[in-house]
Amino acid sequence: MDSTIVAEWLKYADNDLDVVHILSNHYPLQTEIICFHCQQSAEKALKAFLLFHSQEPPKTHSLERLVDLCIELSEDFNQIVADCEYLNPFGVQPRYPFGLELTEEDAVISTQKCEKIVKFIRARII
Repeated sequence: MDSTIVAEWLKYADNDLDVVHILSNHYPLQTEIICFHCQQSAEKALKAFLLFHSQEPPKTHSLERLVDLCIELSEDFNQIVADCEYLNPFGVQPRYPFGLELTEEDAVISTQKCEKIVKFIRARII
């Protein structure tokens, strides 16, 4: 396990979460972009956990697939499956027009779930 690579993935997860916090304070809310960055942050944190365990993460945006791989390493990850399922659709579709119709509530819930996932993973890496 290369701790530098793990730290870099976590830094990028934090960067996405920083963008979420910045955008959450600007109105009108860019809900699609907030939800997208929540998904991206969770994805990078999950990949960091896999790398921490010397597992090469697959090239996927599927949080469901990534969390399943993490469960193989630690059953504790069952605790965040529902959070990953909620964020999963936001990895691709919000980047394009005529996709998901997201509300401010979706942005708030996405932020909460993302923060929970990143905190959960950090507690198991550091």
